[in-house]
Amino acid sequence: MRVDYAVNKVMQTHRGQHEDQVAQAIHDQLRAIGVVPNNRQIAQYAAAISALPELPPNNK
Repeated sequence: MRVDYAVNKVMQTHRGQHEDQVAQAIHDQLRAIGVVPNNRQIAQYAAAISALPELPPNNK
């Protein structure tokens, strides 16, 4: 549950960025909520998130 939360949070802010940046952001988020990151799982999430197109800016 906490892993999903961290990954979704990073997905909203790091879409389309370099895989290393996304992986570091996921790692940091997981450590912040007390989860020991699984490097292989982080790499898979990072690859998927970096392949997504960037979100357009929110101009509200």
